[in-house]
Amino acid sequence: MKVKISIVFACIVIVTGMFYKYLKISEDEVIQNVANKNLIEIDIAYKSILDTYLLVAKKHFYDLGKNEKALELLFKFKYADAKDKPLIRGEFFRLLYRDYEVLTEYNIRQFHFHTHDAKSLLRFHLPYYSGDSLKDIRTSVRVANSEFKIMSGFEGGKVFPGYRYVFPIINKGEHLGSVEFSISFDGIERKLKTILPFEAHEIIMSKAVTYDKVFKDYRDFFVQSLFSKDYYLENSEISRVTEKVEDNPLVNRLSLLAKESKNFDKKLQQKKSFSIPVTVQNRGYVVTFMAFKDIDGIDAGYIVSYAKLQEIVEIQNRYKNIMFAGFFIAALLFALIIIILFQIKENQEYTLKLKKFIDIQDSIVILTDGKKFKFANKKFFDFLQYADIDDFLSKHSCICDLFIYNENFFSLANVKAGEKNWVESLLNLSGRNRIVSMLDKTSMPHAFTVSINKYDKVDYIINFSDISDAMSEKLQLQKQISRDQLTKAYNRVYFEKNIDLLMAHNASEKRGTGVIFFDIDFFKDVNDTYGHKVGDDILVTIVDIVKKNIRIGEQLIRWGGEEFLIILPANSIDEIYKEAEKLRKIIEKHDFEIVHKLTCSFGVTLHEEHTSINESIIKADEKLYEAKKSGRNRVVFSFT
Repeated sequence: MKVKISIVFACIVIVTGMFYKYLKISEDEVIQNVANKNLIEIDIAYKSILDTYLLVAKKHFYDLGKNEKALELLFKFKYADAKDKPLIRGEFFRLLYRDYEVLTEYNIRQFHFHTHDAKSLLRFHLPYYSGDSLKDIRTSVRVANSEFKIMSGFEGGKVFPGYRYVFPIINKGEHLGSVEFSISFDGIERKLKTILPFEAHEIIMSKAVTYDKVFKDYRDFFVQSLFSKDYYLENSEISRVTEKVEDNPLVNRLSLLAKESKNFDKKLQQKKSFSIPVTVQNRGYVVTFMAFKDIDGIDAGYIVSYAKLQEIVEIQNRYKNIMFAGFFIAALLFALIIIILFQIKENQEYTLKLKKFIDIQDSIVILTDGKKFKFANKKFFDFLQYADIDDFLSKHSCICDLFIYNENFFSLANVKAGEKNWVESLLNLSGRNRIVSMLDKTSMPHAFTVSINKYDKVDYIINFSDISDAMSEKLQLQKQISRDQLTKAYNRVYFEKNIDLLMAHNASEKRGTGVIFFDIDFFKDVNDTYGHKVGDDILVTIVDIVKKNIRIGEQLIRWGGEEFLIILPANSIDEIYKEAEKLRKIIEKHDFEIVHKLTCSFGVTLHEEHTSINESIIKADEKLYEAKKSGRNRVVFSFT
């Protein structure tokens, strides 16, 4: 009997030990999966913020391109003798210093001009340091001035590291150098805090892009990170973020716990994103380390975020209960049956808690296989004001029916041939492009980032997080860049960015794409006779006339000078000809101020699927030329 008891006891101990080990592994995996969700949110928000700052930098660069005095000084500097360059640099500083003060309001810390051979021309943040070569330590400056490319990304420097946007300056075919707009992490952190109001966000940067790279006089700008001697951060005297983190006891405590966690140094050395769940006084938190690379594609550091995550404690408590139940089961067979029944009840309660947890989420959560709509949380029904799933399905078959068609958002028009459904189409996009727009119950449009997770073999859990505030600023900047400043018609930037989407939308409506190319007859004579102010007024008037008389879905683009392009849905050359003829007559009858009468000549064609859109535009341009040769004020079309 003793032998049997010993064997049974040994078996119980072995089974209990295996059970305990399994539960610990399972608990760690569940907690880690929950913690990793923060990384996805941070990555999407971070990339969206960098894209927004790129638009800000582009806008100020375009403004600089209109400053004739600045361009003139850059030209003089390029060919000036060494003794004259300090005077020109001083005049350049006085000309643009006010602009630099405005840029600082957009969180731009460094406004830096470089010469055509990649030397520092003028640092507005440090005007007394100039003339040093940047070619060998700043890839962005070297490439911008050798390959004339716009460069953007994180990069170290001789004074500060930062998120840099470097633009080559070319005026009238003359390469004059480049200009850099650099944003500190403080600016990134402000917007991150708005989108993701965590306890804190900070940046730790590798020693190679900070301490080792700056002027020796500025090495005291950096202090060694608590996490590792290989990573540095800006000191609290120059960084508001560092100052806040140093003064936050909770963040300091979380940092120490993260550093002391299992395999922390190994994870940090792998230079890949990771997250560490921790608990402080029975409260759950997650410290996420989002790895980022510099402009050369080299690992540059981590964005470290500290967020509350009480679900960690709930999971830990749940597993403690399971472990206790397992030990009790090992003692008595009868208790095993009782515990199993208890576990069934507990699992049911857990399911109800999970549903309640999902219902209290501030984002929309649905379950679908891409075709059939199976579950939605309370936020979904509150947002759209439906009573339940049956009420929704009585009017729609899929949430994708609600996606607004817009060039800046994903919609059903973006689903490509060969893709099974809209979910697969979104999965084929990068995270930052998974953005949709829907109207709420008051018909107010909202923007959402979409995260997709596999639930089982066929179903997906899809989360829609509202980012309307962050998107509104980005869309406003895009609108400014895509419009002609004089006439407010769309420009070539808009055409290049949206032509594929416009043609795809026409195809989804089973329509072809028509091209109307026109310009103003004898427009040079108007400018020579009445002056460019009258010419500009006529351009604005022409655009207003055309906008009022084209149909929805037709896009007017100022192609250059007095030349305009209209892209429209059409299935025949006759449709396009009638539209152009209508516009020609309206313009001919209009009474323009001062000049009174003007006419336009038109060339039209129907785009062929097997050719590029640019070939169709060339055909229309050729027909416009024929219209000019044959007497002007007429429409000439091309048979495809």
